[in-house]
Amino acid sequence: MRRWISLSLLAVLLVLICSGLTILYFVFFGGSSVTMPDLTGESAIVAMERLQQLGLLPKVEEVDSYREPGIVLEQLPRAGEKIKRGRIAILKVSSSGERFALPDVRGMQYESALKKIEEAGFVAGDVIRIYDKDVPPGVVIAQSPAAPSLVPAKTRVNVLVSLGPNVGKRDVFPLPDVAGMNVNEAKKVLSEAGLFAKNVEYVDTTSTEQGIVMATKPKGGSQVTRGSQVTLVVSSGRAPQRQVAAVQQEKVPVPSKPVVVQESVQPKQENNTAQKEPAKPAKPVQPSPQPTQNKDTVEQKESKQAKVRYPVPPLSRPLKLEIKAIDKQGERTVLSKDVKGGEYITLNIPYTDQLVVTVYLGGEFVWEERYF
Repeated sequence: MRRWISLSLLAVLLVLICSGLTILYFVFFGGSSVTMPDLTGESAIVAMERLQQLGLLPKVEEVDSYREPGIVLEQLPRAGEKIKRGRIAILKVSSSGERFALPDVRGMQYESALKKIEEAGFVAGDVIRIYDKDVPPGVVIAQSPAAPSLVPAKTRVNVLVSLGPNVGKRDVFPLPDVAGMNVNEAKKVLSEAGLFAKNVEYVDTTSTEQGIVMATKPKGGSQVTRGSQVTLVVSSGRAPQRQVAAVQQEKVPVPSKPVVVQESVQPKQENNTAQKEPAKPAKPVQPSPQPTQNKDTVEQKESKQAKVRYPVPPLSRPLKLEIKAIDKQGERTVLSKDVKGGEYITLNIPYTDQLVVTVYLGGEFVWEERYF
């Protein structure tokens, strides 16, 4: 009898031990495992349903992204990894916050592109520089995220900038055209080409922004030798004083002409008449044409030139490109032709005061730029 009681107690003990081990297994090891599917690019709702069908517990975390809201950007565990049923799987999903239009800075000088990105409320990201024989040095070739698109504020914008043609180890090569660049950017481009740019000449002008390179000596495109010295002609941003002085000097001798003419007539008249006549030179009508001519001369000297650079995007077929300019002289079409993908359009458009340049490709508006 005692033997049967002992065997019964032993059997109950074994059952309890096995039950405990089973519970421990499911609690700490989760039972059977499943393979994590690839959910990146799926909508958050679809991804959560698939995880629930596999016996997993989805957890969603929102992150800022330029992708449309509600899209799975990342997952943990990653696709193909094993995970126990009942465990938590994390989905990182693009947030649905406010989004803003990202400007297209392709074809712009890097300094101008950087300014435009920051003015739009975004953050300048990484800058990668490569050699490109078709794109002038300092010009933005591409950007990431690409434009046009709507992205969250303070998104990092990475750009690809041209170094110009790769001169390699050649001793003679064309001088890179750095006109329009910031003086520091121009020095960096010339230094990378093996040239020295320690000499800087400042020119007083208000038609070009302060610190911007207006020209080089020798001229851009000229054949130079590695190690040569290049002089940068840079805008000081101040109004030119020499033109004002020239106008004032021309105004001084003008009143003397009426006086000389009147003196030659005076001896033939009576003394009392001669005393009244000198008052007539007070109306110098003749000097008026000269200041007008000086104004025209100053305006001509202050005429500006807009450097328009437009890289044609990849196209499946040629499209008509139209570039129109509007200034105080009216609207005019400065370019109208069929272009192929990959072409790089370069235009120098003279203007006075202000200029608005509008680009149309295939009859559709592409972008508009203002020059002051």
